[in-house]
Amino acid sequence: MLQNKHLHLLLKSLIDSDFLLLEQNPKNLTRSVKTVTKTKTSSTVSLDPLEIIKSLKQFVRLLQYSKKQKSSFLHVVVENKQYFELFQRFFGDSSTTTQIEIKDTLPTKRLSSTTTQMLLLLNYPLNNKETAFKRLTDKNIFLVNKVNSKLEKNNYGTYKIFNDLSDFKKVVFLLTLIDQILKK
Repeated sequence: MLQNKHLHLLLKSLIDSDFLLLEQNPKNLTRSVKTVTKTKTSSTVSLDPLEIIKSLKQFVRLLQYSKKQKSSFLHVVVENKQYFELFQRFFGDSSTTTQIEIKDTLPTKRLSSTTTQMLLLLNYPLNNKETAFKRLTDKNIFLVNKVNSKLEKNNYGTYKIFNDLSDFKKVVFLLTLIDQILKK
């Protein structure tokens, strides 16, 4: 019964935050797209709710795993300056056991090998992926989750939430989801 309540709240939050909608041209988006609505000025893509819930569940599980470790660290890489400031202020006074660092570039410092590190890339483009992932593994960062709407043939072993964070409501949804998981 409790699981149904949480699922109902998650679905309601997904709908309220427009997390299931994209405002873009749906070229070559076959797997994640449910329906497309076009008007004269724009097109709205409705994402497959099961795919989104599956990828969010993977993200939640990664956060829960990271939180259970003795020492855990969450790196959040945000390219958008306003969202960077929002994340800084939101997690600046955070009272979680997981340390959170908000940056606009990939992490550069090496932490202890006993520290479980997770990286969250929010609409952050990785230009030279092979070099970037080599640099991340050198820093002992093996858990990588991306949120973007780019089609990629090779995810290099990362988890991905297919969405575009250009809408403020989606960013707030993601912030509260992270906060809820890390504070439980």
